[in-house]
Amino acid sequence: MDVSWADRLDLFRYALAAAACAGLVCPLVGAFLFVRRTSFYGITLPQFATAGVVFGFVVLPWWVAHVGLGELDVDTALADSHAAMNYHLAWAGVFTFGGLGALVLLSRRGGSEIGRVAAAFVIANAATYLFGRISPVGKSLVDELLQGEILGVGPHEFETLAAVLGLVLVSVIVFHRDFLVASFDRETAQVLRKRVVAFETLLTVVTGLTVAVGTMTLGPTLLFGLLVLPPLAARTYARSMMSFYFAASGIGLLSTLLGIVASFELDLPLGAAIVGVAGLMLVPGLIVGRFAQRA
Repeated sequence: MDVSWADRLDLFRYALAAAACAGLVCPLVGAFLFVRRTSFYGITLPQFATAGVVFGFVVLPWWVAHVGLGELDVDTALADSHAAMNYHLAWAGVFTFGGLGALVLLSRRGGSEIGRVAAAFVIANAATYLFGRISPVGKSLVDELLQGEILGVGPHEFETLAAVLGLVLVSVIVFHRDFLVASFDRETAQVLRKRVVAFETLLTVVTGLTVAVGTMTLGPTLLFGLLVLPPLAARTYARSMMSFYFAASGIGLLSTLLGIVASFELDLPLGAAIVGVAGLMLVPGLIVGRFAQRA
């Protein structure tokens, strides 16, 4: 039986709204990662968050037995999305900020930034699958998270994501100039007596929150794509930093909307479909760039 678009929008409204919010806001965070030449963080940090979520499943039986989770048993905790969301979000945050802190500290020691981030990604990816293999519970939930199937997002997950991304958007709007100066030219920012450490810390917190909540709600596949691909596509068209922000956010939102259509019409996982469309958004920029070089 063919399901109408009205029924689809009503049935999956929270998942679609969550994807749209992420498509609008996550590319802005990715834009600052791009300016700081740390775009690979957009790939590595969600993997840390995923490892944290899966690790939460590993220790869930012990946690329920010895610490407690709102007086719930394991089966009820898995069925109670509100309790499970808060519990796994905490583990995602611990692993995300732990990984981010380690990368920031190691970057100050010099050496190859790409090598460090690549090594961190490999370690976090291996940890994710190892935790998933030994997890006694939640195996189907782990598989859905890794595959990018987000249609099960409910009202609590959406409200949490929307609240965090709303704070992120406000922070970007208010402090985008300070974030830019601190990210692009740290020495100049210090000469101008900007509070470089404070703004770098705030940007780190904004990035960590986006990754932790985004991974928990949307999965690493979709978050990878929205942090990295729209800024890459936008750089061809941008003639100023403001146009870069708008282009990245616009491409992210457009990719989300077209990905939703592709997902329903072609029966594809929603997260992977959105990332696929975002990848195709790179093609026009490559063509424009090639003609510009010839001219």
